Amino acid sequence: MKRFLFLLTILAAGLPFSSCTEVIDVDLPAPEPQLVVEGNITDQPGPYSIRLSKTGAYFADQELPAVRGAELVLTDNEGHRETLRETAPGLYQSSQLQGKIGGQYVLTIRAEGQEYRAATEIKRIPNIDSFTQQRKQNEPGWEDGYYVLYNGPELPGVGDYYRFKLYQNDTLRNDPDELVVTSDELVDGKYIGNLELTDRGFRVGDRVRIELLSLPRDYFYFLNEMFTQINNVGLFAAPPANVRTNVLNTNPAGPKAVGYFAGTAVRTASLVIQP
Repeated sequence: MKRFLFLLTILAAGLPFSSCTEVIDVDLPAPEPQLVVEGNITDQPGPYSIRLSKTGAYFADQELPAVRGAELVLTDNEGHRETLRETAPGLYQSSQLQGKIGGQYVLTIRAEGQEYRAATEIKRIPNIDSFTQQRKQNEPGWEDGYYVLYNGPELPGVGDYYRFKLYQNDTLRNDPDELVVTSDELVDGKYIGNLELTDRGFRVGDRVRIELLSLPRDYFYFLNEMFTQINNVGLFAAPPANVRTNVLNTNPAGPKAVGYFAGTAVRTASLVIQP
């Protein structure tokens, strides 16, 4: 323990360790590639997109290889069935099936001699009452700029999960710390007023859009686990851990898959930042 504290003291003092730094090449074994599934179905008009790729080596600085020529079938609890069409390498899209709140969906993937299935549902969602802006200037802990506020009800009954997505000039704000997901455990049935969704401001003239998404419970925990792994850095970072998936091989002894196929309902609101 004393040696550990002494090391921290040296690091804090900023002593020049660079002069004795040695580069060590680590020969890591190549992992067995796994199927990666990314996609969702919503209560908004399609098409809905599913992207298939394969995992690669941890330090490989290259795009993940697309999985081409797969067969993807999407079915719902009302007997509808559709085979998705590959519109680009590894990108598969629907053309007819329409998602809706309360619907249950199964995606079947046949690729490279394996069959995978993922089940999801589209949960209820409240409406957005208003989406407003607020200017902050010379406020401790805040950069000067314009910030956006969410206002809307939360539906009575515990068990709702949400994600907030912010777009600036049609580009999703997608920094690791801007993955905002929450449950209604502490706010069940209450009105959510003047909720600040980001600590980074906007500029005059920015077009800002918010998307409120309802999430299945398991997808909520998937996003939380992904957030933890993305932000798991620093001296006291925990050992990396696998993130859950709902994509399962129908052969339990077969290769595993990663990623998620999720159902979401979506509500949107937008504004242009005014002086």
